[in-house]
Amino acid sequence: MLMMNYRNGLLTLFVLLVFNLSVFSQSNTKFYEISEKIENLLKYKDKSPDQLRMLMKELEGYSQNNLNEFNQIKRRVNSYILPIEIKLARSDIYNRKYRNAVDQTKQIKLNYSYSKEIEKLEKYLDNKLYNYHKKIMIQQKPSWFSLEPSISFYTQEKKIPQVTKISNLNPNYGLGFYVKFNNRKKDNTSQKTIYAFSQIGIKMEFRDNSYVLLKDTSNMIVNPYFNTQISFLYRKTIGIDFGVLQNLNSQNNNLNYSFTTSFFIPIRIISFGLNARLISDLKSTNPNLQLGGTIKINLGIYKPFSIRDREEVKSQVFKFKENR
Repeated sequence: MLMMNYRNGLLTLFVLLVFNLSVFSQSNTKFYEISEKIENLLKYKDKSPDQLRMLMKELEGYSQNNLNEFNQIKRRVNSYILPIEIKLARSDIYNRKYRNAVDQTKQIKLNYSYSKEIEKLEKYLDNKLYNYHKKIMIQQKPSWFSLEPSISFYTQEKKIPQVTKISNLNPNYGLGFYVKFNNRKKDNTSQKTIYAFSQIGIKMEFRDNSYVLLKDTSNMIVNPYFNTQISFLYRKTIGIDFGVLQNLNSQNNNLNYSFTTSFFIPIRIISFGLNARLISDLKSTNPNLQLGGTIKINLGIYKPFSIRDREEVKSQVFKFKENR
């Protein structure tokens, strides 16, 4: 009885040994079949990263008894796939597909061992994300100053009772520099925030008498002038200007003074306005009057970006990368 149990044990051990050898042989055969497919793919100039990844995943399942060879093949495949993965991630960054780029970079860090190229990719991504969120923050801030080039067409100055029609319009070229204040955010659906504001500054204006619109030849005596003004604008709509006006090419070199009121319709950075201007030497009780229209562009200058803003942008970058 003891002898029979012994023989049965040996038989079972033999069967298990044969089975394991068979499995081992099949595993090795499958491993080398897949590795040969990978080697063939690597010989071509253009290789499919998806195919290589699929074969490597399949090869890993048969690599238990061939770990050294598997690691060698993996290093070779990774040396080809990694640069492609980095190029694809950089392409997404270039095309501002930042969500895809963040996800790809995270996956690259998981799939590959540490590499300086991966670290460079992450720094490049972080820099682009920082600049992107910084740009958004600055777009939402109001500017502190503004530069306003303008062109106006004013009638020839006449005594108020003599103004019966609009004629003899000369172009006035202006340039103003202003300090903005009382900024108030307006409701806006676009990414860039629109503000209503008031401003005060200095405006220079030159009348060009070489061009006349709506000519009236009965009265064409017009001299060019410079008008230096203190200019105030309330809520982008109501303007009040006080100026010192110096006539050029005139025998009378006495200074005149101007008082201008304006009403503007702002459309983003462009404003269309109607103007009325009184001109007097402050001695006469009957000043001259000019009527006109203006087109001007408000160019915002200097939006502050503080240390606190910088830290906030870094926090936004972190939240974006963590998908929070």
